Amino acid sequence: MRAVRFHEKGPAEVLVLDEVPAPSPGAGEILVRIEAAGISYGDILRRRGGHYPMPTPLPFTPGEAVAGVVTAVGEGVSTEWIGKRVYGRVHSGGYAEYGLGVAQQFLELPDGVSAVDAVAVMSDGVTAALILKWVGRLREGETVLVPAAAGGLGNVAVQLARLYGAKRVFGAASTKEKRDLVLAAGADHAVDYTAEGWSADIKAHNEGAGVDLALEMTGGPVFYETIEAVRPGGRIVNYGNASDTDSPINPRQLLRKNLTLSGFLITGSFLEERVLAGEEVLEFLRQGRIKVAATCYPLAEAARAHREIESRHSMGRQILLP
Repeated sequence: MRAVRFHEKGPAEVLVLDEVPAPSPGAGEILVRIEAAGISYGDILRRRGGHYPMPTPLPFTPGEAVAGVVTAVGEGVSTEWIGKRVYGRVHSGGYAEYGLGVAQQFLELPDGVSAVDAVAVMSDGVTAALILKWVGRLREGETVLVPAAAGGLGNVAVQLARLYGAKRVFGAASTKEKRDLVLAAGADHAVDYTAEGWSADIKAHNEGAGVDLALEMTGGPVFYETIEAVRPGGRIVNYGNASDTDSPINPRQLLRKNLTLSGFLITGSFLEERVLAGEEVLEFLRQGRIKVAATCYPLAEAARAHREIESRHSMGRQILLP
């Protein structure tokens, strides 16, 4: 089968299309013929050799979130899985024609939900739902700030915050084109996070106060400005470090406003909640209550997709089509 791998860490050009043996499912596993595979910023960090909490053995096939058709099952898995259209996470690498995953971590796709739509929404929607509801404890009537809101996760998070009853949703994006997309997704106001003192813009559009809940995934100066954008007693959930920099936190920054700061990484955590969130988001998608924003690339153009993300030209979820 064909698979995109990198044999050394570096720029996007280290991604190469290789011919490798197709994997075989072990106990509790299913083999999926992949029709769509999501690209995450974590894939880029691992390719570049940036900090990532999981090992990246070489050669490495990136990608986890996929949708496709089950073609084989391992010991202990019902043969009824074979032929089903599913969405889930593979541990053998998603940038490939076939992938292995644990059967219990996959959901069957209903009629009318395509593989692309599933990856575009589900790969980010489950993460966004866990951040908003389970970690951020969003309550109806509260206000929310979503960073990188024109990206895959941000776009879905804006929509989910609305569906979960947020009174006001703010999105952050770097260009007017992206901020227009953020507003189209349902945000009340979009701010330019590259502008100095952008937290004041949020307060001006939120009755002079900071938000109840802020998501954060950039680190560096954006992280510190996010602290300023949160009201006293509010919460911040960090789920990434796109700047790949250290952001030392002075405890006084939290104490002076009674802030709660949490971190979130989906890998290996919230297993039961992940299934519940997946079922909920999938139902929203089936009902057409979540808009899909995605750009698709052939498997051989994985490097181009990575460059688009790194240049900040991309909007919505970037997806490979094996």
